[in-house]
Amino acid sequence: MDKKSFADILRKIIREEVTKAVRNEMRALLNENKTDHSKTIEHGLSLHEMLDEPVPMQRKTKSRQYSKNSMLNDLLNETSPLRENWDSVSFNSQMAQAYAPMNQPMVAPPTDLDGRPVNTNNEKVATVVNAMTKDYSALMKAIDKKKGR
Repeated sequence: MDKKSFADILRKIIREEVTKAVRNEMRALLNENKTDHSKTIEHGLSLHEMLDEPVPMQRKTKSRQYSKNSMLNDLLNETSPLRENWDSVSFNSQMAQAYAPMNQPMVAPPTDLDGRPVNTNNEKVATVVNAMTKDYSALMKAIDKKKGR
């Protein structure tokens, strides 16, 4: 067998194998993310119905004079009722953990998302808590240094 016939046979085999592989991949991709259009249409119609419902009227508040500029005064009057809602905001010591300074290590939460106590004596839980609360700033500085930033 000479070089030319060998190269032709090799090209033919490669072409067949590539065609087969591409067809398999295309078939998988085409079947992968099929959208159920009926659900999408139903969702759009329900959104449209929500828009057709009457919106409750906002209560009118007295306009106050915040500024001599009428446009600025109108904007401030539109946003002023937001300040009245601060009475409903509550902040307790359990929420303070989320606002810990960045230079202090974070403490593991006492409960999970379902309200069950977290067992930090469990080795797997301790590993996850350590990974989540670890200070990665030195690693990020090393990465930046390597990239030349």
